[in-house]
Amino acid sequence: MEIDGRETELQELFVKLKEIMCSSCGKEVDVDILVKSGSDSRKVNAFASMSGCRTRIEKKEGHYIVHISGYACCV
Repeated sequence: MEIDGRETELQELFVKLKEIMCSSCGKEVDVDILVKSGSDSRKVNAFASMSGCRTRIEKKEGHYIVHISGYACCV
């Protein structure tokens, strides 16, 4: 699943990510979240890490991608 959060407020993105994690609790997830800045990528990375999933940040031209994978625990 890919979520383009480049034009979305972080708070709204966190709510969407929490909904995904809660609905996938105990299941394997594979989500890529696109954000516009390195600062946003680190914040999303920290938030997603609380779910118990693995996270990785990738820098692309003009944006960042936070890769989230693993088995989600409810946040």
